[in-house]
Amino acid sequence: MKKGLLSALLILTLLLSFSSAAAAQNIPINEITKITVQGNDYVGDFEILNAVQTEVGDQTDQEALRADMQSVFDLGYFSDVNIVFENFEGGLNVIFEVVENPVLEAIELSGYEGLYTAASIKNELDLQTGTVLNVKKMNQNLKSFQEKMQDDGYILARYKNVNISDEGVLTVEISPGRLDTVEISGNTKTDNDVILREMPIEAGEIININKIQRGYQNLYRLEYFENINPELERVDSENNLAKLVINLDEANTGRLNFGGGYSSTDGWIGFVEASEKNLFGNGQNIGAKWQFGDTTTYSLNFYEPYLMDTNYSFGFSVYDRETDRTTSYSGSDESLDYIRKSKGGSLSLGHPLPKDWSTSLRYRIEDTEEVWDETNPDYSDVIEGEKFTDTELRSLTLSFNRDTSNNRFHPTSGSINNFSVEYAGGFMGGNMDFTKFNWDSRRYFPGFSDHAVAARMKLGLSDPRTPLGGEEYDLGGSDSLRGYERSDFDSADRANNNLLLLNLEYRIPFNESFTGVLFTDAGNVWEDRDSISLDDLKYGYGLGMRMNTPVGQLRLDYGWDEDQDGQLHFSIGNTF
Repeated sequence: MKKGLLSALLILTLLLSFSSAAAAQNIPINEITKITVQGNDYVGDFEILNAVQTEVGDQTDQEALRADMQSVFDLGYFSDVNIVFENFEGGLNVIFEVVENPVLEAIELSGYEGLYTAASIKNELDLQTGTVLNVKKMNQNLKSFQEKMQDDGYILARYKNVNISDEGVLTVEISPGRLDTVEISGNTKTDNDVILREMPIEAGEIININKIQRGYQNLYRLEYFENINPELERVDSENNLAKLVINLDEANTGRLNFGGGYSSTDGWIGFVEASEKNLFGNGQNIGAKWQFGDTTTYSLNFYEPYLMDTNYSFGFSVYDRETDRTTSYSGSDESLDYIRKSKGGSLSLGHPLPKDWSTSLRYRIEDTEEVWDETNPDYSDVIEGEKFTDTELRSLTLSFNRDTSNNRFHPTSGSINNFSVEYAGGFMGGNMDFTKFNWDSRRYFPGFSDHAVAARMKLGLSDPRTPLGGEEYDLGGSDSLRGYERSDFDSADRANNNLLLLNLEYRIPFNESFTGVLFTDAGNVWEDRDSISLDDLKYGYGLGMRMNTPVGQLRLDYGWDEDQDGQLHFSIGNTF
């Protein structure tokens, strides 16, 4: 009988109620001269009677005593509560008869593997062995723990069985909810494996909605699909199984773009670009570009995110670039034009790390020469067409990257972090010898309504063992310190070996295609690391407009420098 009562109390209701059938019947109307408790071996009389509102000297009241019985029952220590009466000193002795729950001797857990440790679950239940089981506390803590499982993403997790034996052993069996299968629909080009490898959950694993959401974000970042709609469907309620259905609408991943314009970084430009982000549906990226104007570039790049079906990524690029640039010249107030010619390429190998980090190792080779432009004035010490820089760069770069931003064009949360160390010269060869440390950190925050706040800090430190030449840091222009041209910080009398850049933007989307921006920038470049100072920063501020197009995001900014001189900046792609 006792075991039956306990089982009824412990069946996953989590909210216990007191049955009115247990209330005293035919209560005699008389003065209460004593109140006592019987049946309690472990729970003290004081704790029980403290829950009783009826006092000695009161007249018996059926509703009041019914409420007292409920209050005693709600203490959680008893499987049954009743009231009996006996005559005492001319009145009635009201006796609360209680049946205590078993003393908790042990807690046995099952089904929790892959969710939490047994110790952490017992800590959440907060039940002390060696004491009478408090069912009220147990049910409250079971409910809180189930809410924790839901909050942690285990949306199908539930209790399969909760019971207490006569020997005081509490059994808690959890059914975590597992993934039966993954079905994909709508992909006519992309291979199933390309999609499945982006999902951090497989058939047979415990379902976690956070993993499914992360997989959705991974697929979204691929830009292979116009619409992605993952759904969970129950397939076996008894065994708590569900299947994941990923509904897709594929996008056009091939591009043939051409156009022209003015970039404050590259001057007047025209370009023709062909690319395919999902080559043959295998998830590979290949692209070729011809850019002409003040900068002429021929480039070819290829990227394989899963080399030979492993977690290693592989990429290579080759390029040939010629750029018209300007610098000041020692002993002259005027600027001089020169041409930088670069040929090179790179090979990279990457691998994911825990907590959304990834790492890559890149080998880069580049040969650069700089010659004076024939349009320069006739300076006695400048010979038209003379080669004044000839460098051979061979370097290795180790990078660590993490991207948790929630949107490619208009992120409102998350961050992007990149840290890299580049080593050139030494055993690598070439005639350039340096070590560069680069840190680029970006954070995104929600603003008013659907607005966003974006912040970036970029730090570059170099240890040049030979002059950096073309590897010096650039500052000024559309991608860094707006309101200034790059030539404002480029000098033949100073090497830009170190850089600090701070950017802050407030972004206001007008619709899916247009976004307005208010910005302020601060930064500078220094030759010596000891010269870096926040008091030596140059400041710029302004406003701009972003337009999303099939070519990418077009960017137009107008910035003012510290002297209130304005500069118009046009470029392609988001600032940061």
